[in-house]
Amino acid sequence: MPEENINAKLAEVDRKIAETTQQIAHSQSDLDGSWWSTSNAMTMSSSILGFGVFVILIAAFLIRSGKSAESILRVFGTILIIVTSLFLVVAGYGNEQITPVIGLLGTIAGYLLGKESKD
Repeated sequence: MPEENINAKLAEVDRKIAETTQQIAHSQSDLDGSWWSTSNAMTMSSSILGFGVFVILIAAFLIRSGKSAESILRVFGTILIIVTSLFLVVAGYGNEQITPVIGLLGTIAGYLLGKESKD
């Protein structure tokens, strides 16, 4: 009798282990890529590029209305550098591809924000 009791308990433990393993496998399959799909990346990339175009249109409007081109260049150049950096990250480029571009964008931002203005 004690052997039957032990076998029943072992069978119950085996069943619980199998259920837990199945739940973990199901959870892993949910985490593997369902939260970030290609369509999500395309949507975010498109919205970031749309925002960049919107910023360029505002800059063009402000330049036509007679504002100082240097101050507009500083503000909107910085915003466009941020938009470009965000696009590269969201589009899924790797570190080896992004690093030189981010360095160049940082250099441009340093130039725009570091040069003295006449105002």
